[in-house]
Amino acid sequence: MGFLNRRSQSNRAESDALLASVEQGRRAREAAEQAGFVRGRHYVEWGPVLDDLRSQGRDDEALPLLLEIIDAAERAAKIKGVEPPPGWTKRAAIVIRRRKNYAAEVAVLQRYLAACPPGRGSSEIADRLQVALKLESSS
Repeated sequence: MGFLNRRSQSNRAESDALLASVEQGRRAREAAEQAGFVRGRHYVEWGPVLDDLRSQGRDDEALPLLLEIIDAAERAAKIKGVEPPPGWTKRAAIVIRRRKNYAAEVAVLQRYLAACPPGRGSSEIADRLQVALKLESSS
């Protein structure tokens, strides 16, 4: 009976560890979800609003919102251990480049790359950064 009792205890310990891991994952997903909120909405819900602002030429309203969205996306990505979605950074970089503020564009692009785990990130953002650095140095 000693063997069966030890086996039962071992199975129970493995089950407890598995349940603890599942619970930890659930809490992390929930924390990432909450971290992604901007002005009462999850950052993924802001695309149509930003599209409207752009079509109306309201970049002065879009850029602060984009920067808040980038903050939220970075917070959520950090919790998940992944890179933030690059689309929000690209949108901000486009708005900033239209203003010919190349130093600010470089800063927002570098910020994205710094928020990415090592070896990860958008090559499109990296390419855009190279162009922005050239624009900055020639202005």
